[in-house]
Amino acid sequence: MLKSLDVLLGLSVVMLIVSMAVTLISQGILNLLASRGRNLRTGLADLLELLDARFSRTEAEAIAALTLTQRTIGGRCRCRLPAWLQFFQFGEVIHREEFIKILLDLAAGYDVSIKTEFEQIKARLANKTINVGQATEALESKLLEYPLFFKRLDIEALLAKIKKEKAETKKQQFQQLEKIVAGQIDLLDKLKSVLHDNGIEDPAATLKNARMLALEFEKSNPELAHDVREANALLQEASSDFLANICLNFDHLLDRVSVRFIATTRVVSVISATLVAIALQLDTVYLINRLSMDEQMRATFVALAPSLTEDQQIKEAVQPATAKATGEQDTETSADETVKAKEGLEMEKQKYYLNFLAQQGLISLPVDRESWCKHWKLVSIPGLILSIFLLSLGGPFWYNALSKLVQLRSGLARKDDEQKAIRQTTQTAGGEPQTPGTLPASNPLHGERGDLKAQG
Repeated sequence: MLKSLDVLLGLSVVMLIVSMAVTLISQGILNLLASRGRNLRTGLADLLELLDARFSRTEAEAIAALTLTQRTIGGRCRCRLPAWLQFFQFGEVIHREEFIKILLDLAAGYDVSIKTEFEQIKARLANKTINVGQATEALESKLLEYPLFFKRLDIEALLAKIKKEKAETKKQQFQQLEKIVAGQIDLLDKLKSVLHDNGIEDPAATLKNARMLALEFEKSNPELAHDVREANALLQEASSDFLANICLNFDHLLDRVSVRFIATTRVVSVISATLVAIALQLDTVYLINRLSMDEQMRATFVALAPSLTEDQQIKEAVQPATAKATGEQDTETSADETVKAKEGLEMEKQKYYLNFLAQQGLISLPVDRESWCKHWKLVSIPGLILSIFLLSLGGPFWYNALSKLVQLRSGLARKDDEQKAIRQTTQTAGGEPQTPGTLPASNPLHGERGDLKAQG
């Protein structure tokens, strides 16, 4: 019984150690793909389409991306990136009240006169009543009247470049400027008209009143949580179909965002498990056979198992990145430094345990290409496929399994020691061990039958 349990313990130890590597690779891939931010943008685009049917999918995703690239929301990259790399700028966390206020703020920074003036400048440029330089100056002066809109365009560098360019290239640069400004105008004009039709006639005034009311709530009811004050202020000052649609659907849609993110994480985990199993040439069938035959190896893994289950860093290292996309995030520099230091410790510990498995001959580290290729002759394909399946179960599964097996083995080992002690002591008639100094029990066969051992 203990031998079978020890084999399971050894298997769980190996799978837990390799699962740590799978978890680290999975987190790296998810961060590289910015999966959280992209899934969050998809959820917000779904919410905007529910808000008004006039939003096309492209427009809804563009407004959601504009929301998630706000500096108050955060993102991995602050520099201007090409459109196909914009997902690196997406924030990963947004709350319902934040989303509502950002939409109001986007609409408040735009005015219809911007579109009117922009169309007039384009018409005058087409009629050649003004040149490209004059059109650029006229457009810049108009945009500067609305600093919020101008700041979001992020066109300062492009304007400076147009002013310095020669006449031949100025036209091409101005066409690029036109494209950027026209895209923002069309997007925010649609947003403002949708808000107007859904009960928000003046986004700027509504947002200002909501902020002042939230401040009043903070003075009069300081015991209330911040999100409660924000929600109550918006409910009083922005009560409309717009607010009703956002509030009633936000939590449900963001729950589905979490489900999609978890599904993405599982797919990435399977891919990572495949890469790790192939790179390490992990053969589960060979592993079980070795553990079954090698008593010394079993004892080594049984001794290692309790230290793995008691290590808090290992427990944190195997936790899956499946938190909700609307969860809290740390903003302090000290917290970020702590996380980086912890990741460094986890990496060093991961190297140590992988080297330990390599020394036991259970995995083959890809150090030398020639020896790594030769080792494939000893690897069975069914064992490799089984390894991929077991690794795809995830680090938390193997950590919990190892913890339970350690507890079970300690109980069985204790009972086995007790039974061994009983077998090695003198037993009484009832099967209890005889204590020293106790007289031996009388022969139960004495009596009418006599003593069968008597002679004479």
